[in-house]
Amino acid sequence: MAPLNVNYKILRVKSLGDSNVTESHLASLGFVKDAVIKVVNENDGNLIVSIKDSRVAIGKDIAKKYW
Repeated sequence: MAPLNVNYKILRVKSLGDSNVTESHLASLGFVKDAVIKVVNENDGNLIVSIKDSRVAIGKDIAKKYW
């Protein structure tokens, strides 16, 4: 996945397709193009990320759409 504690800029977001998490919900959390995101913890592909002064847990299926 991505190394911990490194800032990344989201360059694009792949379509989530049939995922039960909507793109609009992720966008409301800050997962949009040009946002800065940092992985603070990883466990078996599931991530805790820092974005917009918040920490958000995302599953590995969603994480793959960003890395």
